Amino acid sequence: MRSNEVPASVSLVVRPMPVGPRDAIDRLRSRERLESIARLRSAVLAMDQVDVSHWDDGALTDHLDELSATLCAIDAQVTRMAEAVRARGFRIAEPRAA
Repeated sequence: MRSNEVPASVSLVVRPMPVGPRDAIDRLRSRERLESIARLRSAVLAMDQVDVSHWDDGALTDHLDELSATLCAIDAQVTRMAEAVRARGFRIAEPRAA
């Protein structure tokens, strides 16, 4: 059943929309970018842990096809990313040695 009473007034709280990089979408995009950089750094760290110079010739021969395919895939992805950066007019520079 409906009441004939007048409903209590509801006050709406209007919060100002954040402006600039603090906007929720910008923060989300920023987080995605930071996570992307973290994944790339993790990939580099993972590759640092692989040292095929200590593999014996038999092990290298046994895994050569898989190793070659993986290295070619890594090279293709690095090339794709570098070309995307260069296509936007940016230059990729090697870090200076300390």
